[in-house]
Amino acid sequence: MHTTPGKVFKGEIEAYLDKEGRIFETKIDEGLKRLGFRTQMNKAKIIKKDGYHASQILFVLVLLPLLKIRTVRSFCRKHLEQYTSSRKDTFYRFKARGYRWRSFLYYIMKEIWKVLKIEETPGEERCFIIDDSILPKRGRDIENVSFVYDHTVGRSVLGYTVVTLGLFTGTGMYALDFSYKYGKKRHPKSTEERVGDARSISGQMSREASMYSKLELALMMLERAVSHGITARYVLFDSWYSWPVFISAIRGIRQDLHVICRLKDTKVRYGYNGKKYRLSDLYQKVKPLFRKDTRTGLRIARATVTLPETGEEVAIIFSKDYCEPQNSDDIKGVRKDKGPKWVAFLSTDTHLHASTIIHKYTKRWAIEVCFKESKQLLELGKDQSNSFNAQVCATTLSFLRYNLLGFLNEIEKYPTMGGLFEHLAEQSGMVTYAHRLWEFFKGLFKHSLKCIFALLKIEDNLSPFIDSIDQALCHHLRIKGCET
Repeated sequence: MHTTPGKVFKGEIEAYLDKEGRIFETKIDEGLKRLGFRTQMNKAKIIKKDGYHASQILFVLVLLPLLKIRTVRSFCRKHLEQYTSSRKDTFYRFKARGYRWRSFLYYIMKEIWKVLKIEETPGEERCFIIDDSILPKRGRDIENVSFVYDHTVGRSVLGYTVVTLGLFTGTGMYALDFSYKYGKKRHPKSTEERVGDARSISGQMSREASMYSKLELALMMLERAVSHGITARYVLFDSWYSWPVFISAIRGIRQDLHVICRLKDTKVRYGYNGKKYRLSDLYQKVKPLFRKDTRTGLRIARATVTLPETGEEVAIIFSKDYCEPQNSDDIKGVRKDKGPKWVAFLSTDTHLHASTIIHKYTKRWAIEVCFKESKQLLELGKDQSNSFNAQVCATTLSFLRYNLLGFLNEIEKYPTMGGLFEHLAEQSGMVTYAHRLWEFFKGLFKHSLKCIFALLKIEDNLSPFIDSIDQALCHHLRIKGCET
């Protein structure tokens, strides 16, 4: 049994049997029902022709981290029949099937957009965020796994890179889309690269991961988001993506879509006062212009330059004393690397104040929090299935959980996403604890009835009596499995 450490189950039986009690499964079920869970699955063609309903299987897969169960095998061994009686092979086949997971994620997000009335919020508050994260893998036999460079550890690791497009609404962050990217350097004992047929849904993700760069993948995701009617005013990303060709391509999607990003010193030359300068040389030119900004407390300098090739005017903000938002999990007493003496930001919206540009860029940190919480709480990157389709399914489920928790978070006004997760996980402990108690009492009833029947010399089947007790108890429970 997995429970939250240090928590005492007080009145767990009463809460479990109370018809009015709102356990976590009911909250998740009601949240999915408000988003038209089954309808969105049908629209995305996520259906099964026979056997257990696809929505029932997917509902259980969404719940696993909240039940503190890491794998399908562990779930099946716990015999939680109140959710489903299907066995592990049913789940494995479902995950390995090449469904339209990307479309399903967009359909769910469009319902969240509609229910929360995000379109009514000011466009200046909404931002697209682009970033990537490494999903390390241990299995060398995982399909298309390769060595990718992880800058957090300073070396290459076996796994995938997942490029993600998020939407910051002003009150929360949602994962809109993602694409896998893997390299050409493979483990000697790994299987050969397997790229699917581009005409099939299951082959598109593997083909994209093999054929396109991270910049091209990010650009395609932005175009898809806009085509689905999801709009924002700004696109935020860090210095890795800050190439002029990428910035110009984003501006070509929609003229009212602006870029705010951090810059790095490369060979790119920006036009300033009739001459072209690298970023470091431009810093020397504007160094005398540094002034302390009262709104941010930073020393900043501003320069209006032109991008190479397109000649579009953009604003570059140089700042001293800037540092990224602090990570609450940083270990105290460990020496941190000194930050750079100066940093630079670019904005294609030249009408913004310098402090406003920096303030808007800090919203990019929301996707870092998304990666962190999804990996620590929602099993992002933890799936060890050998099938590439199963890996795509697992990542979709992690981001679906994050979006669903964010949706419930905005409705129920929890202070943090982690607080909502801990609350739901604590309630799941009550469910598993009460379930195990009932299994114990059911065995006790069965043994007692068997002794009574033997004593009274009654020759009858015990199963109807046990089933009647089980049904009478389940009549008072709020466990429904899912909206099906």
